[in-house]
Amino acid sequence: MATAQIVLVIEVMYFFEIFASGNSSGNLSTIPCPYLRNSPPLNVQDLVGSWLTVYTQPKAIDCFTLHIRATTDLEREQYVIKYGNFSGRVTWDTCFLEVESPLGKHFLQGNGSEAGVLENVIVSRGENGKFIVHDQSADQWTVYGRRGSEVLVMRDCMGEAAAAFARAPYWPSADELYAILHRSGIAPLAHGRVLCEPRDLPSNQLTISRYISYRN
Repeated sequence: MATAQIVLVIEVMYFFEIFASGNSSGNLSTIPCPYLRNSPPLNVQDLVGSWLTVYTQPKAIDCFTLHIRATTDLEREQYVIKYGNFSGRVTWDTCFLEVESPLGKHFLQGNGSEAGVLENVIVSRGENGKFIVHDQSADQWTVYGRRGSEVLVMRDCMGEAAAAFARAPYWPSADELYAILHRSGIAPLAHGRVLCEPRDLPSNQLTISRYISYRN
């Protein structure tokens, strides 16, 4: 994922700084991504919706809901006029998604065809009042599960950060989450912890935090 904000500078920057661990399988993307793992193409429309924070590493962050929406053709044209292309660094025609969290908003650039790698476009006003785009690493996104019960995994292309989200209101079982992280090449028992455990879990269901604790 990125580094420096889930889109707004400084805190969000941290959230996107939480991404990726595992061996590089060779850079299959034209976007710099030394931590890239072999993964099928991603349909970016599969990311549209509301997602609950389930897990982050290497550090835990405050729980929040991630909202991802599709941008329209008209909006993308307006962004070109409003922001410009920052000397060719941003291609608004391929910014198909806008991400919103309590920390702010940003855009995801790319169509997901390169192993789910999407670039983070974070725009803010500089001290002189002009718009600036922040330097951010790209993230690799992968969706697991059936429609309505998906888990979205995000990995930083340039660092050891990773995060998992569940499509609201779904919440994965401990076994499911652990299997997905393992399949993604993430070692959750060695790094980080699980966040946002729902309070309404059945009393006979082993909670994720206990699950991880028992396995350590």
